[in-house]
Formats: sequence, structure tokens, C-alpha cells
Amino acid sequence: MIFNGYTPQTLLPFLIAAAVIIAILYLLRVRRRVVSVPYVGLWREVMEKRSARRWHDWVRRLLSFLLIMVVVGLIALALMDPRQEADDTARRHAVIVVDASASMAASSGREGCETRFSCAIKDAQELVSHMTVNDRAVIIEAAGIVSAVSGPFQSDKSALSKTLSGMQVHSTSLDIAKALELAGNLAKDRANPEIYLLTDGQFESGEALSKLIPATAAFEQRTYGEPVGNLSIEAFNARRYIANRLGFEVFFKAHNGFEKPVTARLKILDLADDEMLLDESREHHVAVEKTLTLASGDSELRLYDNLTLTSGRMAATLEIVDPSDLVDPMMLDNIAYARIPDYSKPDIACITPGNLYLEAALLLNENYRVSFMKPTDSSVLNADGQIDLENLSASHDIVILDNSYRNLPHLSKSDWQGRVIFINPDVEDSPFSAKLVENPMIERVNTKHAVARWLSLKNLNIARANVFSGIKNDELIMRAIEGPLMVARKTDNRRMIAVGFSLVESDLIFRVGLPVFFINGIDWLMDENSDPLRGFETGTAWHVSLPDGISRVDVTRPDGTRLENMPVYDNAVTIYGEYSGFYRIEPKEILSKSRTFEYAANFSNAIESDLSREAAELKGRIHLKTTLGDEPDLSEEDSSLILRILSHLPASSQYIWVLALLLAMFILAAEWLTYHRRWTV
Repeated sequence: MIFNGYTPQTLLPFLIAAAVIIAILYLLRVRRRVVSVPYVGLWREVMEKRSARRWHDWVRRLLSFLLIMVVVGLIALALMDPRQEADDTARRHAVIVVDASASMAASSGREGCETRFSCAIKDAQELVSHMTVNDRAVIIEAAGIVSAVSGPFQSDKSALSKTLSGMQVHSTSLDIAKALELAGNLAKDRANPEIYLLTDGQFESGEALSKLIPATAAFEQRTYGEPVGNLSIEAFNARRYIANRLGFEVFFKAHNGFEKPVTARLKILDLADDEMLLDESREHHVAVEKTLTLASGDSELRLYDNLTLTSGRMAATLEIVDPSDLVDPMMLDNIAYARIPDYSKPDIACITPGNLYLEAALLLNENYRVSFMKPTDSSVLNADGQIDLENLSASHDIVILDNSYRNLPHLSKSDWQGRVIFINPDVEDSPFSAKLVENPMIERVNTKHAVARWLSLKNLNIARANVFSGIKNDELIMRAIEGPLMVARKTDNRRMIAVGFSLVESDLIFRVGLPVFFINGIDWLMDENSDPLRGFETGTAWHVSLPDGISRVDVTRPDGTRLENMPVYDNAVTIYGEYSGFYRIEPKEILSKSRTFEYAANFSNAIESDLSREAAELKGRIHLKTTLGDEPDLSEEDSSLILRILSHLPASSQYIWVLALLLAMFILAAEWLTYHRRWTV
């Protein structure tokens, strides 16, 4: 027995609560009216007769209570919708596999249905409409993810039809092996199993796939569409410049899959902030409009910069201009999306006695708002003459403590929170245990760390330095033979980088690596390293990096559906991209620095966009001789009474819960009749 509705465990608390409430209502005595009578003796005689009939009243009230409890139980049974797990009454079991991959969005070339997918849905609806009460069917939606979307085998034609109507094409390729494997497992050990594969055949055929079709199941493949050419967008993305975060460039790549040259019009549109998908009914600002001429089988890459945009969202569209009679069969890969990563100028407080090398490296980047402060400024020190790091980190995004000349005051011992770069910290003020060494020799640079990108520091000369201890491998940036010289660490409320040597006591000040180090370090502190290129490809699982302190998120997909309470592990959430458009990630935690994250996803599968391939044909060992449209005999001998009763009900009502509700209605009607006839009162 399986439950297609609520489980008994879910309904049990509500049933207990309902039983308790009904019992309390029945135990409450009805307050009698006070009536003044002229003669007590007459009413005393009536009350004596009434007392003699009290046990009859008690029995009637008990029967009424039990009837109400039966009604509650029947309604609960209807909500659970119990069904037999092994249906012995079924004559035929059909598995309908509907290909919902991206290529099914192409035109079908068949009258009555525009796309290949609509043809498949139409044929599936026809199969379902011819089902009899003895037929059972299950629908499999096959794309990048394969699942039985209609639940277990059932004969409810309206439920199956509703499932088919709600299906849509996914921006992914078809995993035909998993689809056939699931269909085979569902058809295994079933009476008269049948497998219908409704597809355009855009997959690699082979013996291994045919072996996945059970030898005992009748198999039929219905193929839609013919080999045609196709124009597609293969890449569309945007990224900010590393040196200038306020500037960005856009990448675009198109491919001509036709056998003749094609002239196409490219438009890059500026979308509104609330558009998760391109709404063609709206008016959009056109940031770029170009004409591309592509030879047969040719691809072209374009770069655009300095675009005028009012939002961070863009959509690219591609349409054929010449030849004018050429029709693009698939529009799904003619629209792509891009999201420019958000960026705000970090507010940096640099505490330095006047290090011009450091000041020049920071002023080179116009994306920073830097306030240079003397160690003697009143805004830097607390009442005890110590650097008030807690106040500085609270009022600025990043604090840089430059002790290159070894003349900074000591730090206050307060519990600060924020982002700090320590340059040549004293042993007493160092965030890590340290010791002084002379002329350290660089052993290695951890180029896998974000702070060490593009840095070549292995031959760096340093007069003396503090080497740190207790450093993990993922915290190491640069190491000398004597120990770590440059490290980075992040905790729940702190991010810090420590440079163990004075800038002026090394030749780093004469290298281009100095400004590059600060660009990398500031990006890492501001969590910008996760946003250099925020474009994803559909049909894959994404591991989206998130800031510290986030444990669960809600994800809004382009079609408006939501994935709630998605877990976050190792500062990353895993999402499978099924649709092109914009995805929004909202942290559940209310954090001071939490925000909403948005990412663009595009369908850019060159193999799936290649519609010129011949359709693959699979063949099972048994060809379908009977279909769901055949009407089997329903004789009295081999059909149960319930089955015969259900066969006369509408298709949407052929389950036991309908009988339960009908019986509950009958009991309520009987209760109403007996109450008004004064049989139970």
C-alpha cells in the first residue's frame, strides 16, 4: 500500500486533535432554558419519565459521536489517497518517456504542432486519452535530470494529462542512458510492460543503449523533426577589468550551422532590474546593434566595452537578416544573458607615517577611496594612545596598518571585527605568532591563493622579516626557508592579510608586483574574487561561492520557481541549472554584510544546437503490437466489484478516496436526516 496524498504520520496529529475537540464538544452539556410553569407537579411527572429514558439518550449520543469519528476517518483516508503498490487488476503498464531537452524546442515541420516538444506532448496526451480503467501509465521527463514526474503507475487520466500540460523544455541536453535505465526499472516485473520514447533522436545511438530496454517490454520510438541548419549563440558573458573594476567588457560568440552564408543582426539589450527573462513586450535600450556575416560552419567572437547600461543585466538576441527566406528552427539558443558583477569602491583607511611607495601603489587604482592617516591623528588613537583598530575597522571597509618604519603605536587589545592588512607588525601586535629572522630566502609562492595571482616573488630580496607560525596550507601566500612570510586568514567576522617584512627593507617597492599585490589583496578582502566572471552554463551543477556566515539560501530561478532552504557547505551552494536567464540567491541569515546575489545562465551546448545530425533510432526486442488504445475485455469473472464500480466513474475519480468521500457525504446526510426527525435528539 502506498499513499499518493498525505502520509499517515503527517495526518496523525491532526486526527488526534480533531478527535479530542469532538469529544469535548460531545461532553459539554446543553444549557437548558429556564421556563416558569404554573404547576410543579405536572412537570415533575414529565421529568421522571425523562429520567427513565436517559440511557436511550446516552446510546444515541454515543452513536452520533462514533458516526462523526467515522466521517473524520473517511476524510483522512481520502486525504491520504491510499493505493495498492502492486496492482493486480492492471492489464497493461505503459512508461511514456518524453524528451524535454533543448533540441526539442526546434520546429517540427509537422502540421498541428509548432515544435518537436509540442508534438511529443500531443502524442503523449493521445496515448493517455485512450487509456482504459485497466491500463496504468507513468510519465518520465527526460532532460539533463531524468525523473518520473507523474508519480507511481496510475490510471488517473486527468492527473496524467495535467502533468503533461505542465511540462516544458529544459535548457539542457538529453541523458538518454538514464532515461532508458529508469524506464527499464519501472517496467521490470510489470504485467504487459510497454515503453514509448517520444524524442527527436538527437543522441548517440549504440548497442549499449538498446540493451537498456528490457527484453520483456514492448518498445516504440516516435521521432520528430528532420535534420536542419541552425544559427546559435555559443558564448555571451561580461567581466570587469582587473585593474579598473568600474570598467567591463562583453564577450559574444555566434555560430552558423547552415550550409550557406548567413547575415545576422546582433542586439545587446539593457534589461530592467526585475526582468529574470527577456520580456519582448517591453521596450529596451539597445546598447549594441551590429550586423554579422558568418560563413557556413563559421564562428565569430566579438568583444565590446564602454557600453551604456542603466542596470547590470544584459540580453543578447540574434536573428537572420539574409537570406530573408531562411528560417531559424530553434530560438532557444538565439537569446543569451549576462550579468555585470556589482562593485562598489572600498573605503580604505591607510595608517602610515608617510610611505610614498605604499601611497603610490594605492593611488594608482582609481577604484579605491583611500584616506591616509598619520599614526598621531586623534581619529586613529584611543584615550590610552593606542591605535583604536575596533573603531577604524567599524568605520572603514579595509584598514591598512603600515609599520614599515617600525614607528606605529601599539594596537588596542579590543576585539575588532572587519578586514585588515598588517604590514611588518611588531611581535606584540602581530595577529600570528612571529619571530625575527635576518635575510630570509624565499622558498615558494602559493600561486593557487587569490592574493598571489600573477605574482613572481621567488627571487625577492628582504633584509629582515618576521616569520609566522601556526599557519595552515590554505592560509599561506609566500614562504621562506625559515617560515611563512606572507599569510591570509578568514574567520566568521575577520579577514586579514599579514606581510611579515617592511616594504622599504625589500625590493618589492621597485616591482610591479606591489600594486598587483594590493589589487589581489583588496579583492580577496572584499570577496570580489568570486565575481570575476559570473556566467554559468545550463545543464551542469554550479558551485556558487558565498561570503562567510551564510548557512542556507533561497534560490529564485528564471521561471519564478523557488528552491527554498538550500544548504551551504564550505561557503558554497550547489545549484543545477535547467533554464537560461537570471538566478537570484537570497541568504536566510540577516547579516550586516549579507546581500542578494544574481547570476546569469545560458544554454551554450554546441552539440545540442547542432540540428543537422540524423536522428538516432533505438529498437527493442519486442515491437508494440497492442497499444493503450486497445480496449480489453472486462468480464465479470476476472474483474472485482470495486473495479467495475470505478469503471463507471469519471476518469479523475477512479480511486478509493472518491468512494471514501461519497461515503462520508452519505453519513453526513443520514446524520442530518435523523437530527431533523428528532431520532438522535
